[in-house]
Amino acid sequence: MSGKAGRISAALRRGDFVKDRDFDRLLSAELRGKSQSFFSSVVVAQTAARWLKASGRTRVLDVGAGVGKFCAVAALTTGRPYVGLEQRGTLVAEGRKLVAALAAEVQLVEGGLADVEPSTFDGFYFYNPFAEHIADKYERIDDTLECSADDYLRDARTVERWLRAAPAGTAMVTYNGLGGRIPLSWRCERELRLAGNMLRLWVKQPDAEASADAYLEVEDRLLPASVLAELVRRSPRASIEDGLVARLVLPEDP
Repeated sequence: MSGKAGRISAALRRGDFVKDRDFDRLLSAELRGKSQSFFSSVVVAQTAARWLKASGRTRVLDVGAGVGKFCAVAALTTGRPYVGLEQRGTLVAEGRKLVAALAAEVQLVEGGLADVEPSTFDGFYFYNPFAEHIADKYERIDDTLECSADDYLRDARTVERWLRAAPAGTAMVTYNGLGGRIPLSWRCERELRLAGNMLRLWVKQPDAEASADAYLEVEDRLLPASVLAELVRRSPRASIEDGLVARLVLPEDP
């Protein structure tokens, strides 16, 4: 390991706090400037990793991993392997250099949700990974991907199917929201406002009653999708955004 990467790796293994500006110097100049907006901060990654470790999870998938910043920090913090899934090949390539420089036990997979088998993981991390699908083009990390509301709904519903099928005891951490529905069979066991957004630990419950309803994370609140659906039905007018919310929350086979 190089001197800078070696010092950061050693500090994270000890559990020390590392400033984001110091960690981000390991990234290319272009991505360094985007890290604050698109990648989890060090303190968020450390906290989430400790929660997942305390819940007994040993194989965690980060959906929308970017350059693997979360995965690298989490793996070094806990001494456990992490897997990151990222669609952009340029980010995967840079991320592989990053985790190699840090000697972090991280595997970065290039692809989409269909390219991983969720049943091989007992933990998940989601940093609002579908938001780029509906964001203004100037709020995306780059313009290399086709993005649409249909893509957003497809991915949100795919992950909902993952969560419904997951065995009891599976854990996940969401930061700034999952961006989709969370089945009622999952219970929020910890939450903390950190670095400006809400961090939540969820655990799939044993013998949970089957329900088509689900939670949605709306800023700091958890609301049943059925409640939001009723509000949508009563709305006298629907903007484009309301229409997207309606498509997400109204009953449909997930």
